[in-house]
Amino acid sequence: MQDVYVMKRMPVQVKNLKIGCGHPIRVMGVANLSPESFYKGSTVTTEEDLITYIKEMEREGADIIDVGAASTSPKNIYSRTDTNIEEEYQRINGLLGSVTENTKLPVSIDTTSARVAESALNLGASMINDVSGMQADKNMAHLVSEHSVPIVLMANCQNPCMSLDQSLSALKTSLRIAEKSKIDRNMIIIDPGIGFGKPTDVDLSFIRNLGAFRHLGFPLLVGVSRKAFIGDLLKLPNPNDRLVGSIAASAIAAAYGADIIRTHDVKETVSSSKIGGKLQRREYIEDEGIYLLEIRNEREGEIILEEIGVREEIRPTLARKSFTLGILLKDMKIPSALIIKQEMLALGGDAAYHHDTIDFGVKSTDILIMGTKLQLNRLVRRLKTMDYFGLDRIGNAIQNLLRKHGEK
Repeated sequence: MQDVYVMKRMPVQVKNLKIGCGHPIRVMGVANLSPESFYKGSTVTTEEDLITYIKEMEREGADIIDVGAASTSPKNIYSRTDTNIEEEYQRINGLLGSVTENTKLPVSIDTTSARVAESALNLGASMINDVSGMQADKNMAHLVSEHSVPIVLMANCQNPCMSLDQSLSALKTSLRIAEKSKIDRNMIIIDPGIGFGKPTDVDLSFIRNLGAFRHLGFPLLVGVSRKAFIGDLLKLPNPNDRLVGSIAASAIAAAYGADIIRTHDVKETVSSSKIGGKLQRREYIEDEGIYLLEIRNEREGEIILEEIGVREEIRPTLARKSFTLGILLKDMKIPSALIIKQEMLALGGDAAYHHDTIDFGVKSTDILIMGTKLQLNRLVRRLKTMDYFGLDRIGNAIQNLLRKHGEK
């Protein structure tokens, strides 16, 4: 058995809605039946208000309605109380039918409880959104498999995931659970889990590196709406004040590869996701089962190598060959430029400089070095042994740049 599902390129279908693989970015509107929710603007507790709220989201352009009855916001930030399973179950049984009866949109149930999820499916829900990644309730995977229903798996590290690697590892744990339970891979959407008590810099790193999550091969849901990192960046402790920041973050998430944006503000997010979608850089281009991949860093390379089934001990070396970097050196002495060019050619890379350089027709030149991370590291080792023309200093400077690139 492989560690995780092999990379696939198939959309997930929720009722008549297709998600991922070039289909438009979908907007998931949030309806909370829980008074404990951190943003009160999304909370509805009566049938009349709920029907009005759902119809408004539908008019504003929502593609999916996500209904939850127990808040999962971080208690250390919002000082909320927990909701027990029985109370969550009663809220869903009392009000979810009003949602499914009054909208033609797919309805998602936001829960970690298999009991609550099953009740919601019986009331007409079309998918499950489990922030525990099927790790909180051992019966959830069986339920999903039995009903053959789409599910969103969020990265769950028990405590907040504190790094990209931890989040990816948590998702792979959930994917192994799905595989063991024979859940159809075409039913899975993944969520990196932005928020949920993480430090702001961790949330930002997840957004910057959405491409790493997309390389797992599943459609990607991103939820940034009114979250604490926006409040931290903009010094806005009240979630009511975070609309502008949310719209900016949603557009960026769409541009970086999100297939679904989960939001409390449907109208604004529909517009921002359209803009972001038009700016989206595609991680792959496919033709007849052949994929042209855009690999931006070593981590993305390692993910793809793992999906292929490459042995763990050789993945790091191969990953350093899987993408190319360009390093621009300004105002180089001509002998330095010529030596660097020859060294890169010997290593299998290349370098470019002013067309009069080789004839010493210019006093100095900029030089663009082009190579894989592995080739550039080898160039560094060579340059650091050369104590002439300032090449050892250049080697150290390139080494520092490569170190910063690996840390970003």
